[in-house]
Amino acid sequence: MLGASAVALLAGLAFIPTSVAAGAPAGAASPTKPASVAKLATVDARPGARAHAEPPSLLHAGVGKPAREIFGYATAGSLGDPSWGYTSWNWSLLSTVAYFALNIGADGAIVANSDWTTWNSSLVTGMMATAHAHGAKVIVTIDLHDFAPGNSVMCTGLVNRATTVAQTVATVAARGADGVEVDYEGLNGTCPDGETSRAMMTDLVRLLRAGLGSASYLSVSTYASSASDSLGFFDVAGMSPFVDSFFVMAYDLEYSNYRQSPTYCASFCLGPTAPLSGYYYNDTSIASQYTAVVPASQVILGVPYYGRKSCVVSAALNPYPSSAVTADSYLDWAAEITDPSVRPGSYVSRVDTRDPAGRETWNTWFNQSLGCERELYMDDAGSLGRKYDLVNSDGLRGVGIWTLNYGGGAPELWAALSSHFAICSSLQASTTAASPQPTGSAIHVVAAASPCTHPLYEFWLQPPGGGWTLVQPYTSSPNLYLQTLGKPAGSYRFSVWARDLAGYGDGMQYSFQAFSAFDYSLTPTCSAVTSPTAQSPAGSLGVTETILAAASGCPTPLYEFWVQPPGGAWTLAQTYTSSAHLSWATAGKAAGSYRFSIWARDASSPNAYDAFTAFQYVLTPTCTSVTSSTVPLSATTVGNNVTLSAAATGCSSPQYEFWVHEPGEAWTLAQTYSSNSSFKLITAGKAWGAYRFSIWARDSTSSNTYDAFRAFDYTLLPICGAVGATTLPSTAAGVGNTVTVTASASGCPNPLYEFWVLAPGGTWTLAQPYSASSVFKWVTAGKAKGVYRISVWVRDASSPGYSGAPPFVYDGFSAFVYSLV
Repeated sequence: MLGASAVALLAGLAFIPTSVAAGAPAGAASPTKPASVAKLATVDARPGARAHAEPPSLLHAGVGKPAREIFGYATAGSLGDPSWGYTSWNWSLLSTVAYFALNIGADGAIVANSDWTTWNSSLVTGMMATAHAHGAKVIVTIDLHDFAPGNSVMCTGLVNRATTVAQTVATVAARGADGVEVDYEGLNGTCPDGETSRAMMTDLVRLLRAGLGSASYLSVSTYASSASDSLGFFDVAGMSPFVDSFFVMAYDLEYSNYRQSPTYCASFCLGPTAPLSGYYYNDTSIASQYTAVVPASQVILGVPYYGRKSCVVSAALNPYPSSAVTADSYLDWAAEITDPSVRPGSYVSRVDTRDPAGRETWNTWFNQSLGCERELYMDDAGSLGRKYDLVNSDGLRGVGIWTLNYGGGAPELWAALSSHFAICSSLQASTTAASPQPTGSAIHVVAAASPCTHPLYEFWLQPPGGGWTLVQPYTSSPNLYLQTLGKPAGSYRFSVWARDLAGYGDGMQYSFQAFSAFDYSLTPTCSAVTSPTAQSPAGSLGVTETILAAASGCPTPLYEFWVQPPGGAWTLAQTYTSSAHLSWATAGKAAGSYRFSIWARDASSPNAYDAFTAFQYVLTPTCTSVTSSTVPLSATTVGNNVTLSAAATGCSSPQYEFWVHEPGEAWTLAQTYSSNSSFKLITAGKAWGAYRFSIWARDSTSSNTYDAFRAFDYTLLPICGAVGATTLPSTAAGVGNTVTVTASASGCPNPLYEFWVLAPGGTWTLAQPYSASSVFKWVTAGKAKGVYRISVWVRDASSPGYSGAPPFVYDGFSAFVYSLV
């Protein structure tokens, strides 16, 4: 943002006037040593913790530190003062404190002055003990300033940087400090040895990192302009691999803003020392420039606990000073209104309207001792809070304070830090309904974290015998509404995590800053009930139907069955029992649509029901029996048709289906369902033998394959076909000869033969009755000569009507003439 080429500009950016202190800030807290062992080891000691770790990683759990790094300078002069010094500070909010400072000489060695003496005193020992007891770091600042022409002191000091590194590393180790803060301020230029001060400054930082090791914290103070100044004293990008943080001195900006918009002063005029926006150079643009060059996790935004004042001709925004410009610490300013030199009633505090977002104050009063109107620009707790908002919104590593001594124990300053950066160090979680509850209940978990002002909550759940599951990620809602329908009974463990919206500490994002874990029991309930019967929801009147149920999610289910008849009310069909079926007798009931409701609950459940299912079930009329008759009655010969007749009972609109099982064949459908109750079997060409008939009957509304059936046997008898006969002699014989007549028949297994003779002018006479013999010996002795007629009858032995006595019947016959001569 700002160029660092002009001495006057750099002096404005780098120094606080000697009436406040010599030098300027720097520092920040490390991205943390791996704390997994120490932090995980403490988990089981926390209230409510089990013998195993909480979900899933505690590596970044908060341990009472602020959500972002709060870095503060501690100047030696007032370190032991009870109102200004370290005992007045709120150590629970501090991350890093930089002791200011060990001065470095041109030879690169630490100067043995009063600051060196204080550094090695019991006062610093006490501050370190206090800091470490609160989890804060104490680092030491090494300080070298040179803005003289030629930078001879800076050049020689950097040339002797190896000495500086060796002595600094030694004193860090000797005092048990946590790291180093580098506050070197000068101009870039080429030194007598040919190296630039910019390059040597970068190398100093590299050597410090190598000497300190990765476990020590290393920070560098840089000008507000450094990130955008490629020719300046600080190579921010070049130093980034070696440092944990950059303390950005984002103040004293009034010395560069006065000639820019919106003031356009011809010479220096008063203005905010650290405007948030509104003025040409401001903290918002500084943060943007730094995060474009290095990670936001390395950037600490420095803020002033001081302001500047002078006499002015009249109270106004950005007036020209009419006397020397001096500085006030925050504590000085807070006491100013009660100073005896202030004319009573003259003190007025206003907000800078040229930076409405920053809301820096300017204050005026009449100083009776100086005899002038006095004006002071100062950041109060409110305007500092706006800068803390910038730190959070830009995701910076944290905020830095020049200096903690200037604010001392002022409660409003610590409250502003707490309200923006305090972590959630305490968390309470409870449920609105006490454990245990039946499964299927809605569990409402309520969390409350403190002292963080913008807490976020995350909810985890571990089911019985299972692993941790994230059920609600971080949101601002402190409520979890958990539906347990379908979840198994048993002991559950909840873990509620909390962290502040800022979510950072020690330069890294926390998994959580506080947590609360507790157990909650669900007693078994039936999560669902189904009925296989609902897959085929139909039955028939007059039979006993089985209604089935199946419950899930409960070890000992009980079932209750309800039924609602067509047009009727619900009635209890079977009270709660362990039986999962209902035998429902339908005799005498009306046909139509019934409704079933099956309730289920676990034997331990207090509920009227845990789950239920309901479905329609249709009862249709059924044919309870079927009778049959045949014509002919039970047997007939092949070729005669058989008529089957059926009659069903118990159904109003019966339908019939006829099946035939022929000898040696499979069942075949002879006549499909219809209202026709008779069927005629055409037997011509069919095989003789044992047949089986089956008659099915069902009501026209029935969904059954059949409601009733009747099956019976029937016999088709064989019939003799083509009948033939031969004679010997062939066609005529003399009277007195014996004529042999031989008959034949086909189509019957057991043919019987009968022979008849018609004498000339006579009547038919039986010559040989039915027998198995196919030969007839006709004795012609004594017979009259003439033309005779012979007839051969044939029938099968099984042919109906044959009894061996008249009347005689036949299956077939053959007749011919024969002459006796």
